[in-house]
Amino acid sequence: MVNSRKVDSGKLEIKNVGRTFLDVKGNEIVALKDASLIVNEGEFVSLVGPSGCGKSTLLRLIAGLDTPSLGEVLLDGTPISGPGYERGLVFQDPTLFPWLNVKNNVASGLVARKVYNKKENEVQDYINLVGLTGFENSYPHQLSGGMAQRVALARALVNHPKVLLLDEPLGALDAFTRMQMQDEILRIWQERQTTVVLVTHDIDEAIYMSDRIVIMTPRPGKIQETIKVEIGRPRRRNDPDFFKIRSKILEILHFAKEEQLSYYL
Repeated sequence: MVNSRKVDSGKLEIKNVGRTFLDVKGNEIVALKDASLIVNEGEFVSLVGPSGCGKSTLLRLIAGLDTPSLGEVLLDGTPISGPGYERGLVFQDPTLFPWLNVKNNVASGLVARKVYNKKENEVQDYINLVGLTGFENSYPHQLSGGMAQRVALARALVNHPKVLLLDEPLGALDAFTRMQMQDEILRIWQERQTTVVLVTHDIDEAIYMSDRIVIMTPRPGKIQETIKVEIGRPRRRNDPDFFKIRSKILEILHFAKEEQLSYYL
């Protein structure tokens, strides 16, 4: 069985990070400016803000898929300089290998790291953990969207990452499946206590899942405010405190008068 002790967690430090890009005309675009944040071991933190505010850019910097123009990102005190298995990343698109079955998709990272022979028994453990027992030999085209995301989660978790990075992983799912997957991710997080950073446009999702919610400004992206979600777990979506936090976030984002239209940014 998968060990449920708190062994897979790390501390993130984002120190005065800036990231600029050049557009096709050579003009400078400031995606992030002077962003600073600490995510403690085992903490679940969500990033919310308007489109283009730098949420996904910040996640890519943590993943090591990009490098800051200014400042630094550290994991357990060590600067992040590139991708690494200690940071698992799950995208909105599960990005599974279509020619591999569920078991081999989950094992693909272990194979790439040349540790599969030592950890083969863990592949089944993580398939069980994400609720896909019996689907080991199924291929991506035979899976629903929610099942495919479970495979992507297992593939990331089997590497025992200290930080799990989720870039709108539930955005393409229907509302019912999305709520089911939120509960599944929370269950896995509570079992493993892996540090989690989630990018989402869904305020309700952030409140339901997070210890803290980081609100970012429109470009250039800065961290405007951090809200601690002081609601017990498991949470109820109709809890009065849930509505209070939502109203506060919408007010910060100037959406308070439009709340009846949508809870999505």
